[in-house]
Amino acid sequence: MLEVEGLRAWASGQQRLRGVSFPLAEYDSLAMLGASGSGKSLTARGILGLPPRGVRYDGTVLFQGQNLLAMPAKQLSALHGKALSMIFQEPSTALNPVMRIGDQIAEPLTIHTKLSNQEQRRRVVELLDKTGLTAAGVGPKRFPHELSGGQRQRVAVAIALALSPALVIADEPTSALDAVSAAMVLDLLFELAAEVGTAVIIITHDIDVARRARQTLVLSEGNVAELGPTRSVLTAPKSEPAALLVAGAALTLPSRERQAGKMVLSAERITVARGGAHVVREASFAIRAGERLALVGRSGSGKTSLSRAIVGLLPMSGRVTLSGKPVVPTSPVLRRAVQMVFQDPVTSFNPRHNIGQIVTEPLFGTQMAKKERLARADTLLAQVGLPGVLERKPHEFSGGQRQRIAIARALVASPRVLIADEAVSALDAALRAEVIALLDELTRVEHIALVFIAHDLSLVRHLADRVLVMDAGRIVEAGATETVFARPQASETKALLAAGDRHQRGSNGALERGGHHYSVWS
Repeated sequence: MLEVEGLRAWASGQQRLRGVSFPLAEYDSLAMLGASGSGKSLTARGILGLPPRGVRYDGTVLFQGQNLLAMPAKQLSALHGKALSMIFQEPSTALNPVMRIGDQIAEPLTIHTKLSNQEQRRRVVELLDKTGLTAAGVGPKRFPHELSGGQRQRVAVAIALALSPALVIADEPTSALDAVSAAMVLDLLFELAAEVGTAVIIITHDIDVARRARQTLVLSEGNVAELGPTRSVLTAPKSEPAALLVAGAALTLPSRERQAGKMVLSAERITVARGGAHVVREASFAIRAGERLALVGRSGSGKTSLSRAIVGLLPMSGRVTLSGKPVVPTSPVLRRAVQMVFQDPVTSFNPRHNIGQIVTEPLFGTQMAKKERLARADTLLAQVGLPGVLERKPHEFSGGQRQRIAIARALVASPRVLIADEAVSALDAALRAEVIALLDELTRVEHIALVFIAHDLSLVRHLADRVLVMDAGRIVEAGATETVFARPQASETKALLAAGDRHQRGSNGALERGGHHYSVWS
């Protein structure tokens, strides 16, 4: 069905893809692995004929016998959404902010079919049900800004699957999802492949997600480092890049044993209302200097809304204190003391600014000279694996690289509290380990208090001192990490732990539809 031959790409005078080649059949699935910036998303966009700004492709991409790279734009556009679909890594930039999500899911139905309005509405409701959004209280009349990052990702999945296309390319489709939602989305993708012959390409950093695919392609610096059956690639890799990725998946995490300091931040009875509904309900917690507090829960449970309210980005009721003194969330004192790494970094960057301007922004208004500000930014960027990039623009970086830039920006002002919203979910295993080591050093040596929102329960288990579990805007369980994981009390905590265990094990068995056999393995 798909034959990619010698796909090459150039950007900013440099060759970014160096002859990527692979086949894909109907009912087949391919996991695309590689370090951040290795060319995964660039390959996907080349296949679909959606080049990023300033990128030029050549080579051959045969889809059902037709070369997509040589196809006229109008003919190619007729395939998008109908035969070819993509789930983008950053759903906030893929969704129209002024359209209701029901209209956006229905859009490919309007363009490519003659379904009546009633039939379209029925299909929209079906897709909302399949992606778990109806169960989460998300209806077709909601706008993207009213949803959590994980819920927006599920809307993007619904749009991509609306017409059961021949090929779906999913770029990190589960990085913003909790374990329950991730399992639901992956099951939906692979069940679709079995039922209607859709081929699936999954771009991922998660080895557990890659195990769901039949084949695995490993990219390194724009080259194909390895291609083969997933079982072979992940258990006996033949190339060094593949071996490093597999080895990096067995992450060695730092010890939690150390002395926490004085109370630095407390939030009391925080309540947030959005769209006429309460998304956070009387949530309270406190954190000490050097402590690591994990905030977990399903997508839409209120984790991000709680953290945004504390830093003054959402209106709220309740009280916030810094070192025992009440503060207004919009006060400059709190803004400098508490910094946040956002889940969707691209939406928090000014696209016209270079990286130096973006990272040093929290230092404006200080007595530090421009030269000193840039030197500090360069040092922090080097610590997160991006040296010498001060003059470049955000669009020149991959999603994982933009996430590292966001981390450097949050650290540049030497905050006392760092709130990290899925700060490592978009990173490959090796860089993830480096960033976690950096966060570990900041809490141990600099005594920064770390509040981190995460869906990766294995990371939470090893990194967090304490855990807060949220459900429907409330904190339903709180306690020491060992206690919560060993003896969970709330039903929501038990469900999250069970789903996390299932995700790590992968899926066993096979799916059979229409005489075709489609296997996945653990």
